[in-house]
Amino acid sequence: MALKSFKARTAAVAGAVAATALLSAAPAFADNPPYSGCPDWALCLYQDGGGKGSKVVVTPPPAGGNTKIVRLINTHFLNHELADNQVSSWLNNSQCQIEFWDDPSGELHPSDLDFAQSWHWGEKADYSAGTSKYYNNDRISSMRFYCP
Repeated sequence: MALKSFKARTAAVAGAVAATALLSAAPAFADNPPYSGCPDWALCLYQDGGGKGSKVVVTPPPAGGNTKIVRLINTHFLNHELADNQVSSWLNNSQCQIEFWDDPSGELHPSDLDFAQSWHWGEKADYSAGTSKYYNNDRISSMRFYCP
């Protein structure tokens, strides 16, 4: 009987050690790599520079000369924070030309901030500190798409 009780205690201690190790271990995965998770035929707007942080996936209109204006006034990142005037980088995975505007009230005279050429899949921009376009950080409030 003593052998059975010793085995039971050893198993209980081993189980407790394993549970402690599991609960105190760091996550087995890191943050998403930069610019990750942007599907084909989409524009992804990232909350942080370098394609990091939470994102918004914007679907452009279909090809064929279609245009579309997207305002970020009621658009949220995946972390539920408002995207308006909070974009720090983007990735264009569409064939569309995109004008990025600082247009806080949706008026007819937006201020052009940046431009993505059509047919440049994978084009990126980064507005974080230390980049040449730092002055555009957190200013994008709308975009106009033209999809040839």
